[in-house]
Amino acid sequence: MPIANDSSAVLRVVVTTALGALPLEGASVTVSTAADESGERTLLYSVRTGPGGMTPAMILPTPPLSNSLSPDSGPPYAVYTVEVAREGYTPLTALHVTMFSGIPAVLPVAMTPLEENQPAAPTDLTAVGDPQALYHTGEED
Repeated sequence: MPIANDSSAVLRVVVTTALGALPLEGASVTVSTAADESGERTLLYSVRTGPGGMTPAMILPTPPLSNSLSPDSGPPYAVYTVEVAREGYTPLTALHVTMFSGIPAVLPVAMTPLEENQPAAPTDLTAVGDPQALYHTGEED
């Protein structure tokens, strides 16, 4: 497993059917930076889920751990956007996925199947509500 350092964190995405019933193999997962002032994002990873519905470990840059020790040091976390798509399911976008230095995280994504005979999902998705919850894996890097 890749190891994070003082300026990075490991993210895995677990993709399942709605309500977490079954893992979804072959889902496309992209991770990019959060949009900047001009709306631009930088693609960092483009991977597919394996048989258990999980992506490979992705190491993401974060501010150093020392940023959490002083209020004047800047934010102690980095923010990312995660997009998940698979044929036959409504695509999902998780905005404001927050990563802290040295803290491995798992992002659970439950996808909703499209209605029968529906060729594609609507593409105009808007995020509402709280940021996506991440769960600490408990693994030491």
